[in-house]
Amino acid sequence: MANGCAQVFGCLLATLGLTCLIIATTVNEWKTDRHTDDGKVRSQIKNVGLWMECRSDPGREECDIFDSLLHQTTEIQVTRAMMILSMALSVCGLVTAILGMKSTLCLEADEQVKNKVAFAGGMLLIFSGVCALGIVSWYAHGVITSFHDSNPRAPRFSLGKCLFLGWGGALLSIIGGVFLACCSLSKSSPHRAYASPMPVQPLSGKEYV
Repeated sequence: MANGCAQVFGCLLATLGLTCLIIATTVNEWKTDRHTDDGKVRSQIKNVGLWMECRSDPGREECDIFDSLLHQTTEIQVTRAMMILSMALSVCGLVTAILGMKSTLCLEADEQVKNKVAFAGGMLLIFSGVCALGIVSWYAHGVITSFHDSNPRAPRFSLGKCLFLGWGGALLSIIGGVFLACCSLSKSSPHRAYASPMPVQPLSGKEYV
């Protein structure tokens, strides 16, 4: 019963992690630049995501969609691919884990197979979280390096909110996958059938006719 509750808790964590990864991938704030025009009070915010970049003034906002993937930087191409791969692995891991959870009716005929399926789902979720954690950290390292090494006149980007969402989603996926995998390793002891011995009649020195 305890393992079943832990599996449900791990599945909920992984679902929340997948939600964070989806939001982080689609929202347009992976890096941001906020500056004030020289001699003016008006400030401008520039947000760059994986699919577009936007410039916003106090009165208006203008966005440019990245039309062609081939014309984008390697940073954006690799980050897009890894985030999509991470979300796909997370979906596959959740579906597989649900099939193998003790609280579901699937694969009830063989408990060992059910445990192996849940373990495979947990490992997929862990791998999904590791992929997201690695690519978000790599992107953040690029933003920090560019901030310190860029030309003083060039935009100096800082970490956007999507990076923190990506880190959170990756950690939730990993923790949820660990819960599912560890709970699936505990196997119930198999029931052994013992044949009751035949009753032995006491021997006596007399024979009855």
